[in-house]
Amino acid sequence: MNELNEEAPRSGCHNCSNPEIETGYLTPLCRECRKKFSRYPVLNSVKLAAAGVLLLFLISGYNLPKYFKAGIIYEKAIKAEASHHYVTEKRLLEKVLQQFPDNFDAREHYIIATFNNVELEEADSMIRLMAGRKSDNVELINKTNDVIADFRYYMIADTVFAASLNRIPIDSPAYEQALEKYCNNHPEDACANYILAKHTYNNDNFPRADTLFNKLLKSNPGFQVAKIMLSHSYRKEKQYGKALQLCEEVLQQNAESYFALASSAKILLAQQRNKEALQRALQAYELNPHATMTVYTLTLANHFNNNIKERDQLLKELKSLPESDSSTIAEVTGIINGKISYR
Repeated sequence: MNELNEEAPRSGCHNCSNPEIETGYLTPLCRECRKKFSRYPVLNSVKLAAAGVLLLFLISGYNLPKYFKAGIIYEKAIKAEASHHYVTEKRLLEKVLQQFPDNFDAREHYIIATFNNVELEEADSMIRLMAGRKSDNVELINKTNDVIADFRYYMIADTVFAASLNRIPIDSPAYEQALEKYCNNHPEDACANYILAKHTYNNDNFPRADTLFNKLLKSNPGFQVAKIMLSHSYRKEKQYGKALQLCEEVLQQNAESYFALASSAKILLAQQRNKEALQRALQAYELNPHATMTVYTLTLANHFNNNIKERDQLLKELKSLPESDSSTIAEVTGIINGKISYR
């Protein structure tokens, strides 16, 4: 009966049969063979793959703090938006967009912030950049679309009429007549009706301006600028309670509305509530130190609080602003000199 032949087990080195194996290892090898195998050459492809993995790790490790910091700033911006602090939101989003200019959500929120700050050119520029872009964030897109729809507050719907109106001298009877006719036929055109109400206000017909602004706001309660203009009209009529209430309504829409803060400061000055007025005027100035309205108001607030040095410095600032006109300078100078009665 044939038996199977079995290979005799090796008693020495597994590689060269050297009887002097190195102890302490699972695989029996002599010292020389173990040393040889430990230096087995690694393929270049393996080396390159390992180097690539290491490079990716280093890059991600380098960028991680950048992404992390931007994420924190972005979250702060979203919280600012939720509490209607749109100036803060805009400043935070600018930092995010400096690092990640193509971030879709940051751009959408930037449109919301700038529109609520009535920085229409900036909002419009971002809208143009976003043309054709798509996102799965339906809620954010709907919110942005609502903001874009409210641009109707600042553009006459009928562009042909808008062009013809611009050709009529604003101080002529024909200007108001054309506006009246158009607004009667287009009560839904918020911008045209606002222009008519403001024109009436500028002609010192405050009771009629009140009527027109209130009618406009009934169908457009989110129109911040119309509320501020109505508050100006009420202040001129010394209806200070109504005027302040409108400013507070705007501050509920935008807690950092510098024009609402400045407007309320002017109302408080008219009521001789000088210290409160100065606080509001300072808030408005800090939010926008380059706006004629904020510098003007803080100049008056310092004047009525007898802060002469600060008043004179601000008057210099006011005169240097490109948007300041001669009538604005003459008005504030007249109030300071006592030639114009403010209250």
